[in-house]
Amino acid sequence: MGSAQSYPGLTEELLEEYASLTYLSKGEILYLMKKFYSMSPEKIDADFHHRFHKDEILAKFPVLRNNPFHDRLFRVFSSQRDNCFSFEDMVDLCSAMSAECPHEVKANWAFKIFDLDEDNQISDMDISDIIDRLTWDPSSPQNVLDKQSKKKIADVILKEIKLDGTSSIGINEFQIMLTKIPEFRTAFYFRL
Repeated sequence: MGSAQSYPGLTEELLEEYASLTYLSKGEILYLMKKFYSMSPEKIDADFHHRFHKDEILAKFPVLRNNPFHDRLFRVFSSQRDNCFSFEDMVDLCSAMSAECPHEVKANWAFKIFDLDEDNQISDMDISDIIDRLTWDPSSPQNVLDKQSKKKIADVILKEIKLDGTSSIGINEFQIMLTKIPEFRTAFYFRL
């Protein structure tokens, strides 16, 4: 599969560090580097920390392109919040989406992704937007569900989940909710 020495900037020491700080194996990190490097070897050779624009990343990684939350993935995992990824940003994303990533860590990342308005709460508006993303029909210009239906769904979700009587879900409630959903670990995952 190659070694770290095959890629300028990715030393054996750095590979060890990535493997110890993430939920990825050395093989997965090297595979990810191979894919990342293939986007533009000359840019990585010149600057190991080169930041590729979202469009370049989406073209190379179809698993992201087809995700209805790809804009949020870039917002949350881009270390510069610039719609670009460095290799380390991609490693962080893939580590969070790894099968080896613990449930609690996945839950924290999922909360950040689903908190669409970034107010540290998942409100009925966030839930409505999430429903739109999950049910969007590319062949239809309008949403699959009307506003009233989405409101009813959001109200049911909030009624079931909220522990503190507020009209939104905080991080702790979100984590508790996800412990009751065994499919979460396999749904919040993608293979490299």
